[in-house]
Amino acid sequence: MSRKLLALVSVIVGLHILEALTLGTSTLGSFLANSLQIFACGLAAVMAFGASRRGHGLSRTFWLIFGASIAMWGVANLGWMYYEVVLHSEPPTTSAVRFLFGLESVLIAITLFLDQDKDSPRIDPESVLDFIQIAIVFFFIYLEYYYLPARHLDSYSAFLRGMRVENVEDALLTVLAAFQALRARKQHTRKLYGGLALYLLFLTVCAALAQYLEIIKPAPTGTFRDLLWTSPFLVGAMWAAQWRPTPAAETGSRLRRKTFGELMLTNTTFALAPLIILWQVSQLEAEWRLLRFSLLGISIVCYATRLGISQFHEAKSENAVHTHTLAMDSAINGLAILDAGGKYIYVNPAYARMIGNTNREAMLGRPWQEISGPRAEAPVVSEIREALKQHGKWFGPHSVHHSDGTVVQTEMALTALPEGGAICVSQDITQRVSAQRARAETEIKYRMLIEQVAAISYIAELGVKGQWLYVSPQVETIFGYSAEEWLANSTDWIRNVPPEDHPIVNAAEEASARGEPYQAEYRITRKDGQTIWVSDTAVVVRGSNTHPVMEGLIVDITDRKMLENQLLQARKMEAVGRLAGGVAHDFNNLLTIIKGYVEMAMQRCLDRPELHRDIRRIEEAADRAVTLVRQLLAFSRKQVLRPKILDLNAIVVNLDQLLRRLMNENIEMKTFVSKDVGAIKADPGQVEQVIMNLVVNARDALPNGGRILIETSNVDLDSAYTLDHTVVRPGPYVLLAVTDTGIGMTADTVAHIFEPFYTTKESGRGTGLGLSTVYGVVKQSGGYIWVYSELGKGTTFKVYLPRVKDDVQVSPAAETPAFTTRRGDETILLVEDEPAVRELTQTVLSERGYRVIEALTPEDAERLAGNNGAEIHLLLTDVVMPGISGRELAKRLTGRYPSLRVLYMSGYTYNVMAQDGTLEEGISFLQKPFTPQVLAQKVREVLDRPVSVK
Repeated sequence: MSRKLLALVSVIVGLHILEALTLGTSTLGSFLANSLQIFACGLAAVMAFGASRRGHGLSRTFWLIFGASIAMWGVANLGWMYYEVVLHSEPPTTSAVRFLFGLESVLIAITLFLDQDKDSPRIDPESVLDFIQIAIVFFFIYLEYYYLPARHLDSYSAFLRGMRVENVEDALLTVLAAFQALRARKQHTRKLYGGLALYLLFLTVCAALAQYLEIIKPAPTGTFRDLLWTSPFLVGAMWAAQWRPTPAAETGSRLRRKTFGELMLTNTTFALAPLIILWQVSQLEAEWRLLRFSLLGISIVCYATRLGISQFHEAKSENAVHTHTLAMDSAINGLAILDAGGKYIYVNPAYARMIGNTNREAMLGRPWQEISGPRAEAPVVSEIREALKQHGKWFGPHSVHHSDGTVVQTEMALTALPEGGAICVSQDITQRVSAQRARAETEIKYRMLIEQVAAISYIAELGVKGQWLYVSPQVETIFGYSAEEWLANSTDWIRNVPPEDHPIVNAAEEASARGEPYQAEYRITRKDGQTIWVSDTAVVVRGSNTHPVMEGLIVDITDRKMLENQLLQARKMEAVGRLAGGVAHDFNNLLTIIKGYVEMAMQRCLDRPELHRDIRRIEEAADRAVTLVRQLLAFSRKQVLRPKILDLNAIVVNLDQLLRRLMNENIEMKTFVSKDVGAIKADPGQVEQVIMNLVVNARDALPNGGRILIETSNVDLDSAYTLDHTVVRPGPYVLLAVTDTGIGMTADTVAHIFEPFYTTKESGRGTGLGLSTVYGVVKQSGGYIWVYSELGKGTTFKVYLPRVKDDVQVSPAAETPAFTTRRGDETILLVEDEPAVRELTQTVLSERGYRVIEALTPEDAERLAGNNGAEIHLLLTDVVMPGISGRELAKRLTGRYPSLRVLYMSGYTYNVMAQDGTLEEGISFLQKPFTPQVLAQKVREVLDRPVSVK
């Protein structure tokens, strides 16, 4: 109880005492005393309404009506105060104020007739009809025992008569409350009505004592006796304030069937009100004829209506019982009810069949021991009895033996009834037991099969630190650990995985936590220290929602990884071979210029040894560069790759010219790099491999020509993007996109495009590892790759690599070699699209006496030859040029001028030219880079040679 409430009660009592000692029965004293009584009523009403809000079921309605009864007394007291303080008299005998005082008893009587069995917070129609009957009874009591006699009495005598009537009513209500508490079935209801009985007893005693004091010495309000009226309301306030509803009100209460006496009492109570009213009507004078018969009629109508409603509910309950009985009779599971003596009082057909007795009527009224006979298992029976005694229920398997010797496996649940007896629910589990046996046999066969496969099968909890529950014996063959050793330290199994592969395992674990398949390829260190590659594939089994596990297989893929590396190197060699011609053409042009001018410079400074020595150093560097180019043309080294902070734009731009040499003439390639593209952390060789593979794939998708677009940009992938791409983590990325306008792919092809060894190319043209290599490189670099394609519209590959804030690491560059001749006076047509090479060649040949006619393009060469054809002795032409090739130009000119000699020069190797069919055997060829001496010597050699028959 709140200390504030106790303090407030003490203040009210103290004020009463102070008022009685100081003001007494004066007008002000009467006003203050009445005010304190009204305040006490209001306090008690508020506390009761608060208890109503806290309550549930019947208690909510109980406190609501109780609070209203006290509030009604306060309203009546307010009227009394008006007469006493303002009019200086007591209310007249027939005043409504005196009638309102009586209404308190009516409302308390209503609380006593609330339906305890329903225990509902709602007031149903039957209760309303009962309340009307109670109101009529109390009205007649008021009319017959107070109002009518009071008309013939003086005010003092009428007051005393009214007090006696109220005292008798309070005493009867006290007895009735105690009776309701005794007959209450539920603990919280008994406590509620017990409290009301005590409250009414206290109220009755206080009222009787006040009446006695009033008889001895009549006095208006303002004396110590006022405490006798205030105290019950203060007690009621404290009772309501400390009351708390019982948690889970009747969870543990024993429900019992109503006895015949209780049913008779209930039904008699319904009929008692009309009988009382009939008796009261017979006592009234004739002048009240209309009123008495009207109220009697209302009472009879209420009784008849209540009887009809009760019969309606009984019919409804009977229908419900019939429906439930039909449902139980139709149930697949067996249902039986036994009384306290162990006799069957209900058996459904399914239960009878399980017991082996097709005539269920014959089972009713007979004890279960007689039905089961000696076949019942004694240990099970003892176990059931003990469980029912201790816990009130039993559940478990039970074998039922039929008279023909067959045994039915059942699952049985027994629940004890509050008044003795039990309900039995049984289920035939014969098929389930057979299925479980079959499953156990299958699992044995499955385990035998699994343990013969060349893979580790396992069952483990989710998470890197999850406990492994099972591992097959192959773990010893593949990892070198026995199954016991592995399981003993399984929560720390990741220690066997190299740290650089931990992100792969963690990513797969995160995917499995989301319910996705677990899939990862990583390295693992065997017990003997050897490192192997494994493929780990598992699925999450939701066998238990609270404890899901992973079931998976681990396969040794070390051999496959070695093969992949070999095939990756082979593809790289294939790409490098195609690049060689382009590198030779571009870089050898530069080396030709360097070596040419170096040799000329050396000839001009023979008299200056120090300058000659410096130029010799340049010549040596050029020679080393030539050697490097030749090595690039012949071989691609395999090197140890390490991730670095890279500028993706720089890699794309540096590869641009090399990639263009991979393209056929009918393919247009464009590169767009965005400004301020962020840095990435990756292996430069791997990134180059990604770009090369994607571009080569795009080229192969353009058999009839088209366009390839390479783009880079900064992108920020947000949560909206990850809704459609669940594996992507939001954040800043650098985008590399390669788009082609080629043949495109079907959805089925896209679904398999990154699988190793999957290829759509004809046999011999691809290994099927190009895009799987790209996928692995991107994933290993912490990025993502997505492909978008439509048949006939082309394909776009988008690679997202994480953007980093570190500075780009700058790498160093590369370097190349030289040759001699004699003078001449012939005319040479020089065709070269590189201006610097053309200028050097013209200078060298002119210095040696030759007349040189320069042509920028093959078209210029044909025009100039038309003007000077008879005078030209030698066609010196580059092989690869815009428009027609040098070979085609030579064919046209030698067709017109048969005596024309031809010398080809090119940055491509001779073998590459011959393989491509650009040059034929026996044709003169000058390999770039060349020195002035080599050029002059080769020109002289061709001019001195007879004209080829070809």
